[in-house]
Amino acid sequence: MKKIDCLIMVLFLVLLAGCQPKTKIEPVDLVAAKNAIHIQLDNLHQSSRDKDIDFLKAVLTDDVLCCGTDPGEFWDKEQVIGINLNMFENESIVYDYSIDKREIRVGPDGHSAICVEQFTWNFLSQKIPIRLVHHFIKVDNDWKVDFLSWSLIPLNADLEKLNKALE
Repeated sequence: MKKIDCLIMVLFLVLLAGCQPKTKIEPVDLVAAKNAIHIQLDNLHQSSRDKDIDFLKAVLTDDVLCCGTDPGEFWDKEQVIGINLNMFENESIVYDYSIDKREIRVGPDGHSAICVEQFTWNFLSQKIPIRLVHHFIKVDNDWKVDFLSWSLIPLNADLEKLNKALE
């Protein structure tokens, strides 16, 4: 009798497992996602030129982590909004840069992306390029930034000169 009970239980489990609804995997259009992020990045830079703090507030997630060029610069959303407001009020800061290189890598699930941009902005340095890294996540069909990091990236050939200058 125990063998029959065991066999019935195994058959029940096999039937239960076999009758589960099949999850439909939606194909992800990575090209469309990449294009949408490209537009979002262009809009983000334009919002700086326009000193549009509302767009910045909208594109950042509530738990965003922003890292500046200094090792001590780790900011949350409120802090980075305040910093940008102060910068927007400063008439001497001109947002006159253009992106020299942009790489966008969308995750295979189409819900996240890493974006790397390089450019020179005279406000920070006329000689040392900037590398700006964004991590985007898809929230309600919109791409939002949950991480960004600014870094100065000197040429390797200039490192010895920089080290000597800092002595």
